[in-house]
Formats: sequence, C-alpha cells, structure tokens
Amino acid sequence: MSIQQIKRIQVQKEKCNGCRICELRCSFQHDLVYSPSISRINVYKEEIEGITIPKTCVICGKCIESCPEVAISKNEITGAIEINEEKCTGCQECVLACPYGVMKIHPEMNVAITCDLCSGNPQCVKYCPEEALHYMTTKDFISYKQKEKEDKESGKIKRPPAVQ
Repeated sequence: MSIQQIKRIQVQKEKCNGCRICELRCSFQHDLVYSPSISRINVYKEEIEGITIPKTCVICGKCIESCPEVAISKNEITGAIEINEEKCTGCQECVLACPYGVMKIHPEMNVAITCDLCSGNPQCVKYCPEEALHYMTTKDFISYKQKEKEDKESGKIKRPPAVQ
C-alpha cells in the first residue's frame, strides 16, 4: 500500500484555534482522563508565527526501526503505529528516533505512546470544532484543499465580517 493510499490524520494548521479539545478527547479515549500530557496528539504554539499546530504521528516508521525490543509495529489494516505494551521497556529509543517529536513515554505506565488512529476512528478528528483535522489519504486531502480553495475564490465560502 503506497503512502498515497494510507489514511492518516491530515492537519490544516491555519484552521486550528488552539482549543486543545483534540488532546483532551485523545487522552480520554485512551486513558479515561482528560490530560494533555498523555494525549497522542499535541498542540504546539509557534510564537513567532502566532499560530497553533496540532502534531501527531505521520507513520514514517522510524520508531519501528529503532525499537530494540520489537515492540512497535504497523497495523496492517489502518497503517497506524502500534505499541505492544508488554514488550515495551520504556527505553526511549523510539522517542529519540522520532523526527517529528510525537513519540513519547507515558509518565505513569513507562511505555511508549503515539497515535494509533483510534482503530480507524480518530476521536481528535471527530471532535475538532474547527475541522482543522481530517482523516483521509494524502491524495484526498490535496483534492479537499483544492476544492476548498476554489470554493473560497468563487465566493461559496464566505469569511466572517470584520469586527468593528
């Protein structure tokens, strides 16, 4: 399966308002608590640009290659990265190998955590009030953004009125 066919979380950073609902919903989905520190998606604030950017696993596989315990694999159905908590020793090799800074160690369980796409139903996408997160293939996301641009240019998408 090519990268163009794998569904993953696509981010429109220009739509993110920094509410962090995605983080809260993620931590609740996985750990039944509302705690951004154990969320598999994290919202980072870029001070210079004045924007917030949700970051999550892009499924590059560097963590799989780095794991000395063979505790990390790719789900054959969803393509998501999965951690076998029984094999994971919390050595942090995957954290060091992650070029995107999204792999981390659960502070209470001492095992690696990253986005597992909620078994194909990512809760962060479902609950994002600004629709800044999308679960689709890269090809579909490119088409979506192109249509959105065309709609904006044709006036089908109206901007809110300026504050007086």
